[in-house]
Amino acid sequence: MKKTLVALAALAATGAFAQSTVTLYGKIDAHIQSATQTTGGTDTAAGNVGLQVNSAGLSGSRFGFKGTEDLGGGMSAMFQLENGFNVDAGSAAQGGLLFGRQAYVGLAGGFGSLTLGRQYSPLDTVWGTYDAQGYTTNSAMNYAWNKGLHAEPGRINNSILYSAPAMGGFGAQLMYAPGEDKNPVTGQNASAYAGALVGYAAGPVGVHVGYESIGATAAAGVSTSVNDLVIAASYDLGVAKLTAGYQRASAPAGDENGWMIGAVIPAGAVTVSLGYARENNKVTGLAVDGQSSAFGGQVVYPLSKRTNVYADFMRGTTKAAAAAAGAAETVNTLIGAGVRHDF
Repeated sequence: MKKTLVALAALAATGAFAQSTVTLYGKIDAHIQSATQTTGGTDTAAGNVGLQVNSAGLSGSRFGFKGTEDLGGGMSAMFQLENGFNVDAGSAAQGGLLFGRQAYVGLAGGFGSLTLGRQYSPLDTVWGTYDAQGYTTNSAMNYAWNKGLHAEPGRINNSILYSAPAMGGFGAQLMYAPGEDKNPVTGQNASAYAGALVGYAAGPVGVHVGYESIGATAAAGVSTSVNDLVIAASYDLGVAKLTAGYQRASAPAGDENGWMIGAVIPAGAVTVSLGYARENNKVTGLAVDGQSSAFGGQVVYPLSKRTNVYADFMRGTTKAAAAAAGAAETVNTLIGAGVRHDF
């Protein structure tokens, strides 16, 4: 009798531990936009496209599945699979990948969490946290900081991510991704990715430092590795949340450094976000540095807890590095409005 009771108790405990949840979620964002471009004061056919309907004005359209399972003893299993798509054409985003936004599985507990798969880089997390415009498609920081020698990859394949448990507002992440293409001819993924962030966020104050090293070797055996550092902070005054950041990247091809400032201003039900960013690019062997800068803003109004309407604006300028002065400046101007629904 006692053995039977013990067995029943063990089964009940196992059932409790095996409780799990799976959630279907998503965002659908459609955006009407006018885009114009000039180079040296002359309209550019490729960028002067006029009125168009796009996806992802405020955030990328997506749907996904995420879930957890209680394993007992304070430990749980978790997963997330997130597809990105273009709502204007019904096509897949992120190069047509099935779960191009995120795809990972892992364990969590008192030690923090350990996940494996395709995941956001620590540096991307810092950018998204401190860009006043939320690192949206048309944010000033997104334009200026990604026009130079190094464009932040955002998501890292084959990655191992450790997130430390939060302790009094302090947090940290470590990521490593082994280079899985060892082909000495192609060589583009022959080296590994490594990244980290440390930061503090409590009350009105937030500050984070992120770093990444992206290793790669060109077919000729020449290193194209990039090292990138970003420092960002924010302070919430109540009437406005102010943000600022600095970024520096170095590679054999040259160096770049940039800065950004921004403000998020609540005005009743409306939220106004403004940002300005700038970056200088020094290319090895060229006498004149390149430069990119942008100013952007967006206004978001909630129709409900799950549906927002918004309007945005961005004006960005780019001038490429050159052997001598006189490189033509390209100006991009974007004006748009859209609707986003969360489910």
